[in-house]
Amino acid sequence: MLASTDKISTRQAVIFFIAAQGSAVIRILPKYASEAVGRAGWLAPLFSVLPFICLVYIMQSLFKNQRDAGLGELYIKVFGNIAGRAILAFCLVWFMILMGLYTRYFTERILSSLLPNTTPTFFYITMLAAVFFAVRGGIVNIARTVEFLFYLFLVVYISLFLVSLPNVQIINLLPVTHFDIIPLTRTIKPFLGIWGYFSLIFFFGDKINDKEHIRRFGLQAALLLTITGMMVLIQTIGVYGHTVIRRIPLPYFVSIKSISLLETIERIESAALAFWVFIDFAVISFFLYLSVSVIKSLFSLSEVKYFTSPAALFAFVFAFYLGINRLELEQFSNYIGLPINIFVCFIMPAVLLAVGKIRKVI
Repeated sequence: MLASTDKISTRQAVIFFIAAQGSAVIRILPKYASEAVGRAGWLAPLFSVLPFICLVYIMQSLFKNQRDAGLGELYIKVFGNIAGRAILAFCLVWFMILMGLYTRYFTERILSSLLPNTTPTFFYITMLAAVFFAVRGGIVNIARTVEFLFYLFLVVYISLFLVSLPNVQIINLLPVTHFDIIPLTRTIKPFLGIWGYFSLIFFFGDKINDKEHIRRFGLQAALLLTITGMMVLIQTIGVYGHTVIRRIPLPYFVSIKSISLLETIERIESAALAFWVFIDFAVISFFLYLSVSVIKSLFSLSEVKYFTSPAALFAFVFAFYLGINRLELEQFSNYIGLPINIFVCFIMPAVLLAVGKIRKVI
């Protein structure tokens, strides 16, 4: 039972994270694994789960004696008022950029797959309006909504994987040899850049009740992320082969199009697209709530819901100017987004823990 009606459990926060990282995983990993490893790319999640587990233990250590704090408060406490707030200001700008990036990706996917002749502004406004009202309702409402839809999404995701198995060709996945080990280690970068979002949920750590269970639910998340990551790679590389997957813009969506049940039921990709919209909603809501949580810590405020609309407006502006086309968006994600994510999500928490232990404030 929750101790407060305006707080969520660690389990709900972890589900929020898993839903939020799903959009980037489906979009980025099949192409990246195909280019880096080839047919052995479906094993890539196994090489990235260990760094993720290390991150889980870092977060458990950070909040072992700070269960009522958020990550923003810890940065200020450990690094001091000026340096800590400078770090939070950097995080705030980056989170709003990511919110705009995901809004742009959502719109590009809808335009390319369903409504190519529609103005993108309509989708920017529609998605950001839905996210705005969800975030204004508070973290409890968001978490409950995402939790309910996440379980539905998981059922659909597993079902689509099972019905696509007849289209999977073993020759596209095997053989796997020891020569694939070094290339597989290169796939750690995109996984760290996406799975690292786990640490970000603790920017609203003051809204999470039972942080003593971080390790338990974090390890459960590691198992689920590994399995689902391998599923999406098997479903894409196994159906079309790595040489094709690396050349197409939406590998997962294309693999869904190949599904046919009993040679009569087709066009199943509509269901996949509908639930893809859900995980886009989850990740944009995730970064909007992160932004207002960082604003709260940065300026030591007690109420920040009035900053929701300015943050959403910034995302609207960023969505327009992040890139001219999908190629520029992908280059921004690969060469700028992933390295900064690794720095913010992995390196900064590790440094925070080390400095906090040295100064004996954590």
